[in-house]
Amino acid sequence: MATYGEGLPDSIPLVSTRTSSQLALVPALSSFLAGLAHIHRKASTDASAHIGSFRLHIARSAAERGGEQASLERALAGVRETGVYADKLAREVAARMDEVGQRLDAVRKKHHSFYGKLMSQRDKAYEQRDRSRAAYFSACDALESARQRKAGAKEGRDTEKATRAYDAAHVDMLLAKDQYLLDVDAANEVKRRVYEVHLPAVHDEFQLLEASAVHQLEHLVERVLALQREAAERVLGCVAAAQEALSLVDIESDQQAFVYQHSRTLLAAYEHPPDLVFEESPVWHDTDEFDTSPPAMTYLQNVKGKALSRLGDISPAIDSKRREVSGLRNLRETYEREKGLGDTVGVIENFFNVSHETTLLELQQSELKATVELIDATLGDDASTGLRPHDFKPSSFVTPSTCAVCESSVWGKGLKCEKCSMAVHTKCELKVSRPHRVVRAKSKKVGGTVTPATGGSTTSLSRTMSTTSGTSSVSSGPPPRRAVGPPGSMPPPSASPPVPPSSSSADPARTVTLLYPYTAATAFELTLTESDVGSVLELLDDEDESGWIKEGGALPGGGAVATGGGAALRGAGAAERVVALYDYAPQSGDELALREGDEVELTSTGFAAGEGWAEVSKDGRTGLVPASYIQTV
Repeated sequence: MATYGEGLPDSIPLVSTRTSSQLALVPALSSFLAGLAHIHRKASTDASAHIGSFRLHIARSAAERGGEQASLERALAGVRETGVYADKLAREVAARMDEVGQRLDAVRKKHHSFYGKLMSQRDKAYEQRDRSRAAYFSACDALESARQRKAGAKEGRDTEKATRAYDAAHVDMLLAKDQYLLDVDAANEVKRRVYEVHLPAVHDEFQLLEASAVHQLEHLVERVLALQREAAERVLGCVAAAQEALSLVDIESDQQAFVYQHSRTLLAAYEHPPDLVFEESPVWHDTDEFDTSPPAMTYLQNVKGKALSRLGDISPAIDSKRREVSGLRNLRETYEREKGLGDTVGVIENFFNVSHETTLLELQQSELKATVELIDATLGDDASTGLRPHDFKPSSFVTPSTCAVCESSVWGKGLKCEKCSMAVHTKCELKVSRPHRVVRAKSKKVGGTVTPATGGSTTSLSRTMSTTSGTSSVSSGPPPRRAVGPPGSMPPPSASPPVPPSSSSADPARTVTLLYPYTAATAFELTLTESDVGSVLELLDDEDESGWIKEGGALPGGGAVATGGGAALRGAGAAERVVALYDYAPQSGDELALREGDEVELTSTGFAAGEGWAEVSKDGRTGLVPASYIQTV
């Protein structure tokens, strides 16, 4: 085995650094074990105090648990062993290891200091040799100077004096040379001893110190392991006893005992909270009877319609949630039966979350069903006659629109029907009047031919409405339509004016003639086919502000004309004038430009030009402008 002195010549800094790092393990491990012992001792103290309070809790709840022998009480008996282990670890290992580490480090420092002294002795020999060399070189210089003076001296007394000086300088040079040679040999001897004998010995002594430290560390770690083994054996004995007690735990029996103890007292005194009742205002004497006036009936019908729509949304969600709850319940039972198969806590958390969501949905469903049933019982046959087909969604109105209920401006947040684009305030949603009801005549055709305009669709009719409260009458010709509709809209096809019917069995003021076929979009609407175009339909109700008429469902008011006077269901006077509220730049050739304050004239088509558009005449030109940009003068 190669030693440090043989294999690592003149490498004391390297060897000393390694030895220092090795010796540093001893105090580091000592500090770690001391801290670990402190933690164990503190944990044992805290656990003992906690066990004391837990025993009091056990004593108080012994009756509920079914006996004095608690399953968890014996499982905590091993905690006391932690304190014993901590004391032995601190006393027998940590303290001893700290002492050994300090003594070894002191030896290392002394040894490293000796290395410094050894190097100092070497340096002294080198310095003496350097001084002798300097003296020798100085003597040589003096001899050369004496020789030159001798050579230049004149005959006589000067020559004799120069000769004596030269001889003395020569003797001094020889003596300096001898001393220089002695010091060189001494320095070489010191160097040889240092590098061949003493320095390798210092390396080997560092190696010996390192090995001794490792042996000491090994011995102390073995003692730590022995202490841990003893403590573990005692803890395992406590764990075995606790495991035996744990096997006796019966959750169902404990829960049944708890229920039996408290149910008799609680059931005897429990009553459901009383039902809430109508309380009249202190300043207005009233009864709990529903108001069934037309506005109230409209409101209740809309409440029912909204409740039915919400029921249609949450019923499938409830069914899906119930299936999910059932699946999670089965999964929880499987995980608890097959331990380690999956994350039981995660499944329970998901089970509770889905169960809570289902409960809230079922609660909403119960409220909505109760609302619908109460409205049905209150209104009787009228409960379903006016259910609105509108599908209002929250919308932000950048430009003002007219509320179809209160006819004031809707600006900012409001509601808009996705089907017919009706705009209303949020507060006015439930006040929207019921749609019209129409009955179809017995396939009675109008006396003339009703032909859709060129380019218009003959197979379907889009639901359209004006976002303003203004109306206009139908002109003798078809209203112009945009080649490209405004964003988010699809204008209905144009139609040629119908020829007045030659005869009709219905009252002309209460009948309309169908101009286009229409496919119902919801269950509230009426489907009319191509063969129904030209049929006379009886109008049971006036058209509401949404532009729809209804027979057990809705029909676009713009798709029919009155048979009596030839006017569309929407319309106002032909020569009515309006004023521009905002500037508008046309986007196509069939639109007109507006500047705020411009006063223009409505054509006979007027606000019936299309969804959100009105036909006006300005400077001899006729074109379309946004209906929300103008206001009747």
